[in-house]
Amino acid sequence: MSYYFRPPNSREQNLFIVRASIDDLNYTNFTNSVLNSTAYTSPANVFLPPGFVLSYSLDENNNVIFTMDYTNAKYEIPPTINIQIRDNLANTTQPFYTSLVNISKSQAQFYIFSLAYTNGNIQPVYPLVDDLNNTLSGIGLQIQIIGRTLTGPTFAIANQGWTYVESTNPSGDTIYSSMPVGTNGVIPSYDFTIGGTFGYLGGSGNGGIPNTNALNNYTPAEMMANVNNYYFFPIALGSSNATISLPVATKYGQEIVIVLNQNPNNVILGIQTINTTLSAVVNLQNEGDMIKFVSLNKDGLGIRWVKINNK
Repeated sequence: MSYYFRPPNSREQNLFIVRASIDDLNYTNFTNSVLNSTAYTSPANVFLPPGFVLSYSLDENNNVIFTMDYTNAKYEIPPTINIQIRDNLANTTQPFYTSLVNISKSQAQFYIFSLAYTNGNIQPVYPLVDDLNNTLSGIGLQIQIIGRTLTGPTFAIANQGWTYVESTNPSGDTIYSSMPVGTNGVIPSYDFTIGGTFGYLGGSGNGGIPNTNALNNYTPAEMMANVNNYYFFPIALGSSNATISLPVATKYGQEIVIVLNQNPNNVILGIQTINTTLSAVVNLQNEGDMIKFVSLNKDGLGIRWVKINNK
């Protein structure tokens, strides 16, 4: 997970936080010395900056050294990094520690080690990550990175935030209902639209239907005609079951939120698997049922709709 904030007791602003949890550094969770995306558990890898990578190699003494690449967080200066071992001391005879040795704006290197008492001296012992010496099996990491970045909502010392003003008259302190918002490459740049009296619409934004209708209920057919215009769709079903097949997404990072808003006849809305990562048809039947998709390149198989949640 990553987000921006400015602490009230600091003159720094646009501090960008990245946090990651890894449950198991078992060698089977690495491919060609790079940690698999499925090994990130809370949050999932999709919520980390693009290209966030944890890998390992051998240093000049043949000790395992880990490298964490966070280039796309776009820090101005080397961030502050906290790495803690996640283990169960009740089942561990030798506790592990971490030591950060190199930190830059884009990468950090660290060792994982235990301590051994040898010939009257305390010495570090560096575990290997392979099928013969799988010492880190069951050992995880908790990672937090905090640093200043040029991206974010403001570059001024005083961050007063945004205010919505209900006005159509030109004014120097008014932000109007449609404007492009970019984030310097951290996430894709799309139109951002505020419609009606509440709610956020758009996401891919190319005009779409008038704002006066944007928050009305949609039939499944009306939703399909506007998938690339808006992302929030309250659905009203008729007297019979309906199915929809999502079209190929036009951009990476598009979102679709489908909420079953009215279903007086208790029929079913089925969402087909085509152009998605769904393994089976998802059915919405109870009023209030919701499903959210984001368009991503999943597993290198091209752009598809990835289910984020289903309530």
